[in-house]
Amino acid sequence: MLVTLSGFILNYVVAPDSVHDIKVVDELLEDCRQSVVLADLGYLSQELKDSLEQKCYHIWTPLRQNMVGAEQHNHWQLLVMRRTIETRFSELCALFNIEHTLTRSIRGLQLRIEQIILAYHLRYFIN
Repeated sequence: MLVTLSGFILNYVVAPDSVHDIKVVDELLEDCRQSVVLADLGYLSQELKDSLEQKCYHIWTPLRQNMVGAEQHNHWQLLVMRRTIETRFSELCALFNIEHTLTRSIRGLQLRIEQIILAYHLRYFIN
């Protein structure tokens, strides 16, 4: 999912469990106007970083604690921003039970996710 720091969901991609996050990043960033993207450890890849920089995106992922330079790279303000985004995922789980949709097809799953995102955005604008 692509989410703004204020919590607005910009885009999402549904992929099978067997597909790594890196494989769908181009689809996820389609029509994204933001040049800086904060990502999680699933996107930690120098090859991905180089590929996205050629497309004018700068991706920041935290480094694992045992990696060289992690203490300097994992700046607390960036980690706070990442935590803000992760909170949005927790809200989708808590408020809308997004992890347990009980759908029977990929089309049903996509419809349910879009309903949840619509309800989430309506709640977002009301508050």
